[in-house]
Amino acid sequence: MTIMVNANSDQADLPKSRRGNELKDLLDLAPPLRHAELEPLRQAARDRLHEQTLPTPRDEDWRFTDLSALRTRSLQAPIAPLHPDLVAEVRHLLGERSFPTVAAIVLIDGYFCGELSRGNADGVELLPPSLPAIAPPEVFSDLNTAMLADRVCLRLTGHLAEPLEVFFVSSRQQQSVVSPRLSVEVAAHSQATLIERFLSLTGDHQFTNSVTELSLGAGARLHHVRIQHQSLTAIHIGATVVHQGQDSDYRGHAIDLGGGLSRHNWQVQVQGRGSQTTLKGLAIAMDNQIMDTHSAVFFNAPHSAGQQIHKCILGDRAHGIFNGRLVVPQVAQLTDAAQLHRTLLLSDKARVDTKPQLEIVADNVKCSHGATVSQPATDEMFYLRSRGLDEREARALIVKAFALEQLTDIEPQILRQELEGALLAKLH
Repeated sequence: MTIMVNANSDQADLPKSRRGNELKDLLDLAPPLRHAELEPLRQAARDRLHEQTLPTPRDEDWRFTDLSALRTRSLQAPIAPLHPDLVAEVRHLLGERSFPTVAAIVLIDGYFCGELSRGNADGVELLPPSLPAIAPPEVFSDLNTAMLADRVCLRLTGHLAEPLEVFFVSSRQQQSVVSPRLSVEVAAHSQATLIERFLSLTGDHQFTNSVTELSLGAGARLHHVRIQHQSLTAIHIGATVVHQGQDSDYRGHAIDLGGGLSRHNWQVQVQGRGSQTTLKGLAIAMDNQIMDTHSAVFFNAPHSAGQQIHKCILGDRAHGIFNGRLVVPQVAQLTDAAQLHRTLLLSDKARVDTKPQLEIVADNVKCSHGATVSQPATDEMFYLRSRGLDEREARALIVKAFALEQLTDIEPQILRQELEGALLAKLH
């Protein structure tokens, strides 16, 4: 079955009942459920969606994000999940992994592929898919839950010397709706690196709507790298929800390269005192790409620290959006948090909308935020050209330095080198 969500691009003027039908049309594309125990979770989300509609520019959190590409696309449910030919194509796509991993998990069109995965290693336990969800109610998170095909739940224990890698692969099935779901528990005083990769088999027109849930126990440390490199014709909306226990340390990197329209909703709930939170984002958009990052860090305990640095590089007619919130209620005394958004415009037609914001009630805190938008600096260009570089070489060097600064603390080193190559290839 194929459904045109809605061909009318001026959705803000549609009656709410008609906009509600857009969600109903999407729900009609829900794929078969792999585990019957997930049905109550899926049904509860469907019930919540009866009271919701797809966002329009009149919704504050979506006023800069144009969803017309989603509304005008003919979408369909994935067919023939995990077909042997499809599994063979994904195996070829992944090829030989460039560095050792403690385990590798592969989801194809939202379905866990055991044939290509390596799980249940020392320190990595595959849990039942009915693990309680922590993602808060929100239209696209609820849509993910309501359209679940499968769910991967993991528990990490001990000090994992090698990363855990998770591949979310969108297949060649044109214009299908994919809803991958990953939930990871990092046990108390455990330490791990999680790498998520969102990939496309071909130049597809799929809609990927993902949710990743991360729970850190007391004293746990998690280094999380999220790489979104789907087809330039894909639509990607993803949520990362993090809960941090006492004295935990979460370091997150989000690298966005692909998708014609992409949005990452990053929400961190600091639940225990003494926690550390670091968010680093890098979005590189060219052509007519739209890249949106909405983040929120809620400090719900005292003596915690947070730092966020998000960068955008925008060329051609690309559009970047950033909305970051640091929320510090009365209970979160002695919080130390900073937020910075920097944008480099490579074209007069590229544009950015930025809104860093602090919401502080506590009176004994140290918090700051800021944003800068610029083109390659004239004095830097002059300095480099005075040393023999032509204009193109000088410009490329400035852009490279701006981008690669976000990758300096990514481990393992071989992953950092791989990302540097991918970033430079896109910039050229």
